[in-house]
Amino acid sequence: MTTLNLITFASVFQDKTEQSIREAHRELFDALDSQYDVRVIFEEDLPTFRPKLQEMTLLFIATGGTEGMVVRRYKELAHPLIFLTDGKANSLAASMELSCWVRHQGDTCSILHGPMRVIMSKLQLLEERKKLSGLRIGVLGEPSDWLVSSGVSYAKAREVWGIEYVDLDLQQVVQQFEATPVTPALQEQADAFIRGAQSCREPSRDDVFRAVRLFQALRTIARQKRLNALTIQCFSLIPTTHTTGCLALSMLNDEGIVAGCEGDLQSIFTMLLSQRLTGQYAFMANPAFIDTERDDILFAHCTIGLKGCQQYIIRSHYESQSGVAIQGILPTGAVTVLKVGGRALDEAFVSDGELLDNESDQHKCRTQVRVHLSRQGVGEHYFLADSIGNHHIIIPGHHAEPLQTLFQSMGIKLRQW
Repeated sequence: MTTLNLITFASVFQDKTEQSIREAHRELFDALDSQYDVRVIFEEDLPTFRPKLQEMTLLFIATGGTEGMVVRRYKELAHPLIFLTDGKANSLAASMELSCWVRHQGDTCSILHGPMRVIMSKLQLLEERKKLSGLRIGVLGEPSDWLVSSGVSYAKAREVWGIEYVDLDLQQVVQQFEATPVTPALQEQADAFIRGAQSCREPSRDDVFRAVRLFQALRTIARQKRLNALTIQCFSLIPTTHTTGCLALSMLNDEGIVAGCEGDLQSIFTMLLSQRLTGQYAFMANPAFIDTERDDILFAHCTIGLKGCQQYIIRSHYESQSGVAIQGILPTGAVTVLKVGGRALDEAFVSDGELLDNESDQHKCRTQVRVHLSRQGVGEHYFLADSIGNHHIIIPGHHAEPLQTLFQSMGIKLRQW
């Protein structure tokens, strides 16, 4: 049973014992006790309070008149702040005042309130968020020069989501690549990739060997550094390794190590979140064309996990015309388009949609899919006017509703119009 810590604030007119708090909010505590190991922590206990990583912690506002108490203890509280209130004794009013104050500090917060079934449902979603706590994202090199709005504050990301970004020098990748021999096992892995393809166009067999060597090198680094995910400054590797990262990242994703390109800090987090919360593969892609009349968007990129493809064609990398890339043929049907961004990873866009077909334009990145999004006006009002950067993540199935509920429960700002 998950431990639920309730840091409890009550006015000076309330008898501040756990028994009296429980009696005053009996319906709430009966519901919480049925699902969680509930621990009541009072203000004076904060200096010695040390929650464990797997525990959930909320601020329980038991009464009104508690705003000043919370403000005084603000720096001691774990962020982001989630205020739990059942509305009794002016507690909702106090929570609203506090929520406004926290946002004015530039921080993220939310209020957990409503019918008991709603509160319990949102708590289950917040439990899902704990699946991300303690996960490590490797940043191999630096974000690409063109990602001018995709930065992340490592400290804020840890505060909001519990994740850790780990910086690694790109030279470590080059050294590991050079130390990786072309063994019979590596050759067989490359040959199996070639045999499984619908066709192989530009790359040679030696090109595929070199790309698989890079996969082996990145997998070794991921294991040594205990990485759950990684993003790499892939374009900068081409002159030194004479290959591209597209196939390596594809193979890492198929093995469960979430991997993204261009050193995009926001997109790799979004990929990791979608994998952990939905269990689905994630396709990181550029919007390449937007039909604003139909709300159809063409997404394209040069790497995708093979497990997400019905078939694939072995291609060269589009921009550099070198190395090995993948033209994936994806199944049509339900998808979700998602992006979590902002320097604190506290902004999000999510929409259900339908993958309509696969395209093959020689002037775009290799894997190309046309998606119709269910939110009317999304092309013009979000993608062209208020988007969270460039890259977006596509996952199979419709997941927008639970993800929106999770984001709202955490105080994540949803892009809406």
